[in-house]
Amino acid sequence: MKIGIIGTGWRAQGYMKVISLFSHRMEVSAVLAHSEKSAQEMEIYFPGKVERNLDEFLKRDYDFVIVLVLGKNVLSYIEKLMEKGIPVLSETPPGYGVEELEKCWKLKEKYHGKIQVAEQCHLRPYYQAVLNIIERGCLGEVSNMFMGMLHDYHAVSLMRKVLHVGFENCTIYARQYDFPVQHHCGREGLHRNGKENIVHDRRKRGDFIFESGKTGFYDFSAEQYFNYFRTRHMNVRGTLGEIYDFELSYLGEDGLPSMGRIGRDEPGQFENLEGCTLRSLYFNGKTVYENPYWKEGVRLSDDEIAMAGILDGMKRYADGGEEIYSLQDALQDTYLYLSMDEAIKKEEPVSTRKMCWANT
Repeated sequence: MKIGIIGTGWRAQGYMKVISLFSHRMEVSAVLAHSEKSAQEMEIYFPGKVERNLDEFLKRDYDFVIVLVLGKNVLSYIEKLMEKGIPVLSETPPGYGVEELEKCWKLKEKYHGKIQVAEQCHLRPYYQAVLNIIERGCLGEVSNMFMGMLHDYHAVSLMRKVLHVGFENCTIYARQYDFPVQHHCGREGLHRNGKENIVHDRRKRGDFIFESGKTGFYDFSAEQYFNYFRTRHMNVRGTLGEIYDFELSYLGEDGLPSMGRIGRDEPGQFENLEGCTLRSLYFNGKTVYENPYWKEGVRLSDDEIAMAGILDGMKRYADGGEEIYSLQDALQDTYLYLSMDEAIKKEEPVSTRKMCWANT
């Protein structure tokens, strides 16, 4: 699998790490750096594979290229790659306003380009297990959910999958609050800043009421990803049961209410020497998720498992297979989260409308 990467930031480095762990079947063919400093840094890891010029970058062979830059540059890179017929895996979100989202869709229609978006959250083991349990009918028909584990378009993407609402329009009621909290952990890891390092934790709450009546309740704050004082929660409710984080209440086969728990099978504990990673998730003695990379001997975090899944899915899609996370879904998820922010700004409900990408 030959992969090109445009960008050298935090997200790009995450994909570089995952690709390196699969060096027996994945390789970075070239990296496009945007500054001399980042080019020099990347040259250490990818000697002879770092370019500063897009035209030179495009001369190489790729199965697909990952565009991992932010802002309006995303669309210009997507267009250049589509012109060359190179499949694109685009950063999330694919745009920062409705006009950009519409332009992105028009580019796909113009060039008939192959494009997916690097939204890997739904491929994380826990969410895959939840979707599996829902698909098995354990909860009956799901009607509403509370999402307090992910932010913005990531949250909306899971919300739409869990509720199975497709491209339904919705009305969104939302507000934003600022609360103080001590900051002690971020992407850089845990650190000791003392009691004085108080930051404003911006908390968004939103109700997404879809045309079918299904409803998603959004509640997330910026510190929740890394702060040990801000926990995550998800609740999914159906006619026959509910999931609250890892706990399940459901109607048993004997017709009586039953309880269960999603468990993690993680080797590497006590005297086990198989390596620390996730092997599977199980519920009531049945596997509801199996790590597809366990047998390859690659030890990954949950998010790295999802990132590897995006890369493998993109390769299958580029070769003519099914989509892994379509541009239509990415545009819709981004549009709904932007509509939530609009409702916060206007301090009034916002109703969505059918967009050009939803007509296909």
